[in-house]
Amino acid sequence: MRIWLPDAPGVLGAVAAEIGAVKGNVVGLEVLEREAGVAIDELVVELPDEPGAVDAVCRGVRNVPGAGVEEVTELSTEAPDREDTVLAAAAAVLQAATPTAAMNALTSQLMSLFGLTWLALADDELEGFAEVHGDVPPVQWVAAFAEGSRSGADPANDTTGSGVFVEPVPDTGFTLCGGRPVPIRRRERHEIAMLVMVAARFIDALGGHERAG
Repeated sequence: MRIWLPDAPGVLGAVAAEIGAVKGNVVGLEVLEREAGVAIDELVVELPDEPGAVDAVCRGVRNVPGAGVEEVTELSTEAPDREDTVLAAAAAVLQAATPTAAMNALTSQLMSLFGLTWLALADDELEGFAEVHGDVPPVQWVAAFAEGSRSGADPANDTTGSGVFVEPVPDTGFTLCGGRPVPIRRRERHEIAMLVMVAARFIDALGGHERAG
């Protein structure tokens, strides 16, 4: 469950109590973002195998003043540790044998790890796409989004409420952009930036920046 709640003492405990009241058990917690008195947390919650359990836990969270539910994903297996999944994504990139394979691994890992519904590899000037996955918006829209994010008072953070990211891949001549319906939170944006940097450094170490046609 991805939730938002007031960033104040006792509020998270109140949320946990509401979850417990509907027989839920919080078994994992990640803080994705804290800003302006609001926290975005991702909880892993075990629920009884009963009809309406998900709806009940969502109502419980909303019972806490100022708290709400952004997204719920039902898992059929135990949730993997977040740090492990990010490290596994980096390892997949580093196992590539060529620059093209490294870039392909990066795009595949980003799509999977962050649940992106679209992803595109653009040139650095954001004038055209070299590769697209999913229902990608026009490159002009992506360029306008990137310009808007740069014009804010804090360009690194002013798009954290958005489900879109634009991340240059250093020294390759390419920029990665992607999106999803749910906002990409600050911690996730940092993870994306770090994975892109790993791929860029590895591509440089492989001695080539060319993409396969």
